[in-house]
Amino acid sequence: MSAGNDLQELADRLFTDKAGHDAVLAAEQSPLLQELWHTVAALGLPAIGIDETAGGSGGTLTDTVTWLTAAGRHAVPLPLLEHHLALWLLTASGGRAEGNAPWTIAPPGQTLTLDGNTATGTLHDVAWGGGSECVVVHTGTNLLVLDTGDATVTPGRDLAGQPRDTLTFERAGAEVRPCPVPADHLARRGAVLRAAQMAGAMAAVNELSRRYTAERRQFGRPIGTFQAVRRHLVFLAQMAVTTQLAVDRAALALDASFAAFAAKLLADDNAAVTVRSGHQVHGAIGMTREYPLQDFTRRLNAWRGDWGTQSALGERIGTAVAGARRIASVATDEGSLPV
Repeated sequence: MSAGNDLQELADRLFTDKAGHDAVLAAEQSPLLQELWHTVAALGLPAIGIDETAGGSGGTLTDTVTWLTAAGRHAVPLPLLEHHLALWLLTASGGRAEGNAPWTIAPPGQTLTLDGNTATGTLHDVAWGGGSECVVVHTGTNLLVLDTGDATVTPGRDLAGQPRDTLTFERAGAEVRPCPVPADHLARRGAVLRAAQMAGAMAAVNELSRRYTAERRQFGRPIGTFQAVRRHLVFLAQMAVTTQLAVDRAALALDASFAAFAAKLLADDNAAVTVRSGHQVHGAIGMTREYPLQDFTRRLNAWRGDWGTQSALGERIGTAVAGARRIASVATDEGSLPV
């Protein structure tokens, strides 16, 4: 068994045992499930992909994709991607990943007003902002690290019921570090890793739908044998597999911005089809709080706008393709098309 398969098996066992539908419902009433976070953090999963010499767990970007895909497949209600990106920026800027408390990251394009080592301003739509120890802000040239305890927190939730808080700082102490990571590199990593979580959620919708349509009977036979239902099952399998393939390819060639942003755009498009077909085959039961389908479909809808909207990604990729000397090179020459 390969190291990637070992990691996937470990993550699947852990999330099957500790996460799940009940955890999702509990998380929607809490700023953070502390016990679940500490269980996951104790195994070092959130620090995978962070250099061991900087306090991380080591591993590659493909390892990070592996366990985040598993997290998406189990709808794990934790700031896993946000914590990873925050530590990745911190360690790239000369800091160390220390302690097991969760960190988060401000969405791209937001910043604060600095006066020496104090910061003032408001950060909007911060995932798990109130439940994290620190928030990092990438300004383009610097990395700001702030203690969320110094912020006035206005709680909010996204479509999936996950925390999306507003943090207001008034002359709060800030650690300011020169950051060598360009904004575009952060955007690529965020896009690929969010797409990995979406690929996992699509796989879960596909599995739930196949199981339900094999068990649910109508007119004396499983509804999965009806042609109209089979059509949706084919769509669901296609969406899950093609998204995972695009994510895996992008993770192996993250320097190729086309592959990274195309993977996220594909995930956004495929998520819309997955949500529609998943609910079509389930009917009314898929809309109930007691049934886990909506754990995944609501996340897919919430994540579609993260790390690049469909319109922004489409325009960026379309402009690059239109300017390519040979259209064939877009598909055949690895990394030849900067986006």
